[in-house]
Amino acid sequence: MGPEKCLFCGQEIDSDATKCFFCGAELKKDTIAERLEQLQIEDSKATVEKVKCPFGLQVIVFFLICIALFSGKSIQKSGSSKAGVIEGSEVRLNARVTFTGSQFVVYNNDTFDWTNVDFQLTLEDAGKSFNLNIPVIHAGKKRIVRASEFTSKNGERFNPYKMKPKRFLIWCDTQDRKNGTYFAGWK
Repeated sequence: MGPEKCLFCGQEIDSDATKCFFCGAELKKDTIAERLEQLQIEDSKATVEKVKCPFGLQVIVFFLICIALFSGKSIQKSGSSKAGVIEGSEVRLNARVTFTGSQFVVYNNDTFDWTNVDFQLTLEDAGKSFNLNIPVIHAGKKRIVRASEFTSKNGERFNPYKMKPKRFLIWCDTQDRKNGTYFAGWK
């Protein structure tokens, strides 16, 4: 018979050999079977190790995520009394907004009052928005607002029978001089 490769060292040996000339491994059938199992285990470990991400790459990804999380800007209202508030000092409001078809019901589920509350209603038609300012919404209370109370910059009133609301935003002052923000949307 012709030459074969040793399963242990990879050198070419005679196919009738019982022991490898180069590494001294015995070439019995039970030894070969054990070696094949060992090679399969090593291959599966190598596959798992190839999937592992290098430590340096993990560190880079970690820093990129931190930068993305901590470099965000807070939402500022133009002409707001919040102009002196430090950016990034905002509070996500615990609110709920429902639309009945002719009015909006806004729930203040926070433990503090919202002051200088601005609502912004955006339509499906991009760029068209209507606003309303409410002096205060007390903690744990709801405020019912007629849809027709919302007006655009040019004085047009929101008509719930002809227009469909898409987004509802709330901005307000909170107890600690932080910006309160809330966002809701409808399909």
